[in-house]
Parts: sequence; C-alpha cells; structure tokens
Amino acid sequence: MKIRPYRRQDEAALAGLSATCARGEGDFVLNPIWEDAAEFEAEFKRFGIDPETHVIVAEDTDGETIGFAGFLRQQESDLAGLICPIVKHGGRRRGVGGELLRAAQELATTKLDIRCATAGIGTRNRAGYSLLASHGFRPVRQHFLMRCDIAPQASQTTTEGLELDFARPDDCDAILEIYLACGFEPRPPEFMRACLLDGRHVLGVARRGGEVVAFSEFETHLPKRVWVAYVGVDDALRGRGVGSALVAWSLAKQFEAGAVSAMLLLSPANRTALRAYEKVGFRRSRLIDVLEKNF
Repeated sequence: MKIRPYRRQDEAALAGLSATCARGEGDFVLNPIWEDAAEFEAEFKRFGIDPETHVIVAEDTDGETIGFAGFLRQQESDLAGLICPIVKHGGRRRGVGGELLRAAQELATTKLDIRCATAGIGTRNRAGYSLLASHGFRPVRQHFLMRCDIAPQASQTTTEGLELDFARPDDCDAILEIYLACGFEPRPPEFMRACLLDGRHVLGVARRGGEVVAFSEFETHLPKRVWVAYVGVDDALRGRGVGSALVAWSLAKQFEAGAVSAMLLLSPANRTALRAYEKVGFRRSRLIDVLEKNF
C-alpha cells in the first residue's frame, strides 16, 4: 500500500467509496457525503480549493484505490474540516485508516498550514471515534444531523401578514443585520453579497410591511441534497412561527427545483429550533460527535 496525493482520475473512485462506505450507522462520517463524481467536484468548487492539494489517496499494491482522507476549508483559512479516512471494506483492519490519518495530519502541518481541524463522526462509529481519539482529537460537542425527504405542504407555509420571497441584492444589509443579531459567525457585507450572487446559495426572506424580518440561507452546491445553513428572525418576531414558515416555503421551492432531500446540523440543546424544524418536516437522522485537534 502507498499513500499519494489525489489525481484528477481518482474522482469517480473516491465518490464511489463515499457513496458505499460512509452511509451506514456503523460507518457514518459527516464529510464526505458525495453520491457521484459531480458532487465531489462541486464540494471543492464550493470552497474554491483544489482536491489535488487537500486530498490524499491510499492505493493497494495492484493500483486499486482503497481509501482517502483530506481537508475542506475556506481559501487560506487555518481552520479546516477533516475528511475522515474512508476505507474500502476489504481494506479495513489493515491499518489503512491510521496511515491515512497520520498522512493527513502531516499534510495539514507541513503544506496547508492548518491550525485546527474539526471532524464529525456518527456516534455509532466507535472504530472511527477511537481512531480519531488515539491521534489526539478530542470531543467538543454533539449535533443532530436532520433530514427532510418530503416537500412541505402548502398549509405549512402560511403565516398571516408575511410576504415570503427570494432575496434581492438590495436586501443584503437587512439580512446581514438580522444575521449578526442572531450571533452567527461574523461575516463581512461583501461575503453576504457574494452568497446572493454566487449560484451556490439560495436565500429566502420574509417581509412584513415591505421590511425584511427573517431570512433563510440554503447551500445548493449539491442541488439534489441541499443544506440549511442559517435561519434568522428579527428579535421582535421570534417564537411566532416566522422562521418555520420561511423554512417551509424555501424548502418547498427547492423540492420544486429538483431537490430530493434537505439536511441541517443542530445542537441537541436547542430544543426550540428542534421543534421548529420537526414541524416543517425534518427528522433526526443521526447523532454526531464533533471532535477537534489543534496542531
């Protein structure tokens, strides 16, 4: 076995490994969830990084690809998400996962200048958890991975006095004001404007009297399986179903556009949001351990 950098021709093999080896309850890792080569490519385009520099591949003596690992991050960021080692079933119990994880950490420190890596892994994947823990990753929190596989009905999307619509470029400042008031990770106005125009996000808004009072942000780089990234509601209107109405409306639009499911991550401690998303149609799919390591 040898470990080498990713090559363009590996794309289909890695997507195949992701689709078959990272979905069961005992195998699940948060990254990657790719169904095909197009989704693999879209993930890296989303971050504006090259898989050639961020992914490593384990190759058997006969040249067969048997595993991979790597990182996802914003360009030039020293914070990254670990693509946990994914190993073909026939290559397990041979130390392939450990070799990939060691090589990935060396890549992080010697070539990518990554300061901190975060990994998400299903709580039933005890082997994966043990591997990460043995290499210095420590648990920091848990999340529910929630899924919605059925489009909301029209009755779920109505709230008196609200106009639900797609965001316009001139909504940027109002959306950013609500976003920051909700305590989300800071982002500059130019980043918010980019989200409105980059073709990989869809933002919906709720207006009352012509003013934006709530927003939803969906990541659509995987158009069949979209992610709910952020939902924010003006403080004066929280707890009145505004967020649920907007999410249901936005989700229905994504299903109309061809999505077959939607996903999101949510802290189990956020009971209010949990009930709101379940009202829309999301269900708890898996509980995920989030681990971190500083280099």
